[in-house]
Amino acid sequence: MLMPSCHASIALLLAGLVWLSGCATPPQPSSRDLHTAARQRILTTAERLIGAPYVLGGESPGGVDCSGLVQYAYQKVGIQVPRTAAQQFQAGRPQRKVLPGDLLFFRTDNSGAVSHVGIYAGGGQMIHASSSSRQVRKVKLNQRYWQQRMVGGVTFLSTGG
Repeated sequence: MLMPSCHASIALLLAGLVWLSGCATPPQPSSRDLHTAARQRILTTAERLIGAPYVLGGESPGGVDCSGLVQYAYQKVGIQVPRTAAQQFQAGRPQRKVLPGDLLFFRTDNSGAVSHVGIYAGGGQMIHASSSSRQVRKVKLNQRYWQQRMVGGVTFLSTGG
């Protein structure tokens, strides 16, 4: 039979072990941290493709078109997006204020429909596959060309919280 002081010692020992086991559990990342990491990975993937050739219908590092660049970068974080710029615009959640990794859409032809997409890189810039320069580029959005043709931005990511 255990003495009362032994019960207290065992109870303290067990309480300490329970407390220590709780300390050994790594903290879980917040939803905001996960989405910030996803945004950064999308940008890193897109930045690695700067200089890659523009290929109509392309969706790999060997060559991409604008929506193929988006599709490739988003697949790297496990997010499936539609294939074309118009489909991506329709499927995303509209944003008044875009964050890095969100998508920007433009009307660049005479059809009046959304015809071009780029990934917002922050700092007033986007990464896009340019058919005119025949490569993936990072450009400033303060250019008149982009300002006149911008339709809006969407996200496929949470804003965190």
